[in-house]
Amino acid sequence: MCEPVSITMAVMAVAGAAIGASEKAKAEGQAENARRKSQIEMIKQMNIANADLSLEAKDKAEQARQQMTEINLKSLRNRGMVAAAIGESNLAGNSMNRIKQVTDAQSSRETMSVLDNYQRDYQTIFANQVGNVENTKSQMNSSAPVFRTSKVAHALNVVSAGMGGAAQGYGIDKQMQAK
Repeated sequence: MCEPVSITMAVMAVAGAAIGASEKAKAEGQAENARRKSQIEMIKQMNIANADLSLEAKDKAEQARQQMTEINLKSLRNRGMVAAAIGESNLAGNSMNRIKQVTDAQSSRETMSVLDNYQRDYQTIFANQVGNVENTKSQMNSSAPVFRTSKVAHALNVVSAGMGGAAQGYGIDKQMQAK
């Protein structure tokens, strides 16, 4: 026959353990949600930074195109002036060809300078984009996962608490009977 003290103690222990398991599961769920929100925010920040860098790359490309257009126009103007000067002077020969080549070489140097600057800027921007992605990956990988307690473990804790409560109640009942 079951003693009322054992039953009461077992029910109270089971109820306490069930509430504790429920609260622990809620806390684990909230921790996991916070971790996910943090990761989502990291990805948003990475995407914003990469979008800014992409816009910067487009700006650099546009600047390079404008400079190339200016160089080409200047080169055409210089060639025209050299050709007109050679024509007006009625001179010919290797010296005049050399003057034309020097003018062409100068515009070629300016063109290469613009291209080198653009490539250097683009490489820097691309490296920053890759760095943003890699930093975000490492931050996400280093965020500690939330280890959730299994439902079986919760159930065993509740049963164990019930058994412990029943044993305490049985012990109390035996002490009361002994007196």
